[in-house]
Amino acid sequence: MMPPSEQDERPGCIPRPLPGGADGPPLAEDLHFELAPELVAPSIARERFERWLRDLGWPSGQSDDLVLALSEAVSNSIEHGYRIHPGPAPEPLGAGAVEVRARVLTEANGVRRIALTVRDHGRWREPIGPARFRGHGLSIIRACADEFDINGDDTGTTLTLTSRAAPAPPAAP
Repeated sequence: MMPPSEQDERPGCIPRPLPGGADGPPLAEDLHFELAPELVAPSIARERFERWLRDLGWPSGQSDDLVLALSEAVSNSIEHGYRIHPGPAPEPLGAGAVEVRARVLTEANGVRRIALTVRDHGRWREPIGPARFRGHGLSIIRACADEFDINGDDTGTTLTLTSRAAPAPPAAP
């Protein structure tokens, strides 16, 4: 296994065109990266996502909620999808990655939202009812988002969320 700093994250930013096909600079760059299913993945995901939100000028309180939701989603992919836990080396479930995608949705009135998707290719496991000390990740994610959905099958799990509305960024001087 390679050290965490050398894992293949495959970062990529994809410019999005303006609505209606207008010429001009993109509204924002979409965020896309993949992480190896390792215990360090949530930390790497938080750092990359937090930096992207900061570059967008996202409000700090909402940014904190979104980073927390992403961290929980990536942690769930590692722990539940790929069955990787602290302690002795787990039996590998085969090749896989945790894929993170985020983009800015801008409404006609200038209000912005983040659409976030976390996808793994592990084994789906139906969520178990709330536990006493653990098992609150989905509740945390739900509390940090305006909309939330999770779908799983034999090919993995996809979690999608849409953030609460954030004001338009201040106009450049």
